[in-house]
Amino acid sequence: MDDSPSRLRNESRYPAGKSVRGRSTGVRIVTRTAFSVFLLTACVALAVLSVPQMRKLRALKEELARANALESYVQQEKDQKRRELNALRNDPAYLELVARDRLDLHREGEQIYRIGREIDAAAR
Repeated sequence: MDDSPSRLRNESRYPAGKSVRGRSTGVRIVTRTAFSVFLLTACVALAVLSVPQMRKLRALKEELARANALESYVQQEKDQKRRELNALRNDPAYLELVARDRLDLHREGEQIYRIGREIDAAAR
């Protein structure tokens, strides 16, 4: 039996090595599990915090769509009024037609038929 100090040192390393390997495997499993839990928690927190922002974004998009629709409507009205003004300034036939309609005038021998609903004085 060789009880030299180097042999005793070598023998004492093996059991410690197996124990360290076992402990490091356990630590690795715990570390991975903890990281997975942290990652899952971070994803859930991010999702929870983004829900109000997504709602706000959707509301702003709807408001923008309404504003764009209103802008389009106003632009169409503006174009129509511009055409009407141009016709009133440059088209004598149109000017006569509008004047006769608004002033309720007619030429001799003409008969005018108005079709429309009567507005009740009480409804005003």
